[in-house]
Amino acid sequence: MKNPISQIWNKYRSMHIEAKASIWYTICNLLQKGIAFIVVPIYVRVLTTAEYGRYTTFQTWKDILIIFASLNLYCGVFTKAMVDLKTSEERDRYTSSMQGLTLLISSIFFVVYIAASGLWNKLLDTNTVNMVLMFAYFVMFPSFNFWSVRKKVENKYVSMVIITLLVSVATPILSLILLYQTGMREDALIRGFLVTQITVGAVFFVYQFIRGKCIFNKNYWKKAVSYNIPLIPHYLSLMILGQADRIMIKKICGDGDAGIYSLAYSISTLMNVFIAAVNSAMVPWVYNKMRLKEYRRIYEITRPVLIMMGGFTLLLTICAPEIIGIVGTKEYMSSIWVIPAVSLGIFYTFCYNLYCNVEFYYSKTKYVMVASSVGAVLNILLNAVFIPLYGFIAAGYTTMVCYLVFMIVHFAFMKHVCKIENIDEPIFDNKFILFVSVMLSIICLSIQFAYPYLWLRIILMALLCVIAYIKRDVIKVIISMKKNSK
Repeated sequence: MKNPISQIWNKYRSMHIEAKASIWYTICNLLQKGIAFIVVPIYVRVLTTAEYGRYTTFQTWKDILIIFASLNLYCGVFTKAMVDLKTSEERDRYTSSMQGLTLLISSIFFVVYIAASGLWNKLLDTNTVNMVLMFAYFVMFPSFNFWSVRKKVENKYVSMVIITLLVSVATPILSLILLYQTGMREDALIRGFLVTQITVGAVFFVYQFIRGKCIFNKNYWKKAVSYNIPLIPHYLSLMILGQADRIMIKKICGDGDAGIYSLAYSISTLMNVFIAAVNSAMVPWVYNKMRLKEYRRIYEITRPVLIMMGGFTLLLTICAPEIIGIVGTKEYMSSIWVIPAVSLGIFYTFCYNLYCNVEFYYSKTKYVMVASSVGAVLNILLNAVFIPLYGFIAAGYTTMVCYLVFMIVHFAFMKHVCKIENIDEPIFDNKFILFVSVMLSIICLSIQFAYPYLWLRIILMALLCVIAYIKRDVIKVIISMKKNSK
């Protein structure tokens, strides 16, 4: 009888480089998210809810401001350039020039900050040291992202995975050292994060400038700016939908409630790990079937994938009290009432991504921008109305409603794109998507009434496990997509 380990190793060695890279990127993403999640229980125990709220709010502001300070140049436009440019020398020059453009844009925003630093510090509820470090982060860390994207395009995954995981480990270690060795509180975590990212980014900033020897290239800069500026509303809208809630909660309800909500949202976004893993297999598979006009195959795959994502949503909702009890402290227990709504919102995110894939395939990015903007504006308006009335719990439900609207708008746009492209047959099983969405919403929101009764949730958990066993072939479907996407 053959050794199972040897069989697995031989099968791995026989894989194409693209398949190996895909596996390691998925593992890296899971480990990275896992490390980030593991440190959350430590952070919530060493900080008060108010301090944790200020820490997470600063991270939100950082994620929003970097969109303007870097134009997210390391996103779509850079990936496209790395694919289009064939020689190493061209890629070096392009990378170096993008660093020069990032440096210029960030410097302009830094001058704007310096001109009214007191006003900005008050608005963001922080201090000058944190802000200066944040602008250094805007300049340096995109260089690491440039390097990572290039490694992914070139399928050179070993160094990328190792360095990414080292950074993920080093960040909380330095943050906690600063916390215990200084009198700083949330500032220790903020500065530990920023200093680590700046240090790593600076290494790649210098390395890539030396290789590329190009700060300014008119053609590269012009194309990059014209490509990414129209996408700013889209990037900003996604950030508002995902994180701006805690800023509004902080302003309306206070730091403590912002911290409680942030913990619940962090736990609910565990689903994003599974969504990313499924999407890594599904997106190239769907694109390939779209190219071959095999729409029926896409239609048939809708059911098993939706069942699996619905199962993850139910699992997270059922176990919310136990997860909060393990990750947080008793001060955070009220956050359990947020998890069902936010989890549903993330499920709707997966659904609208199905429709988005069609829009992206046919390069109809203007529809993506419009849908994102509608969702972001609606989120701000609903939060402004309902958070003052019902507190931080309302933010979970406004987010859920906005993602649902997002899903509906993208469905309408997808139908329009299909009409333009003369696609007569349905691409997705939309009736099933509607059925699962409605039933899952009813069940998840009803499960909250079972939170005081552990025995009832154990029964629900056992039932879910039985269904998962019966539907275990769903995993094989996802694996088959991974194999057939190349």
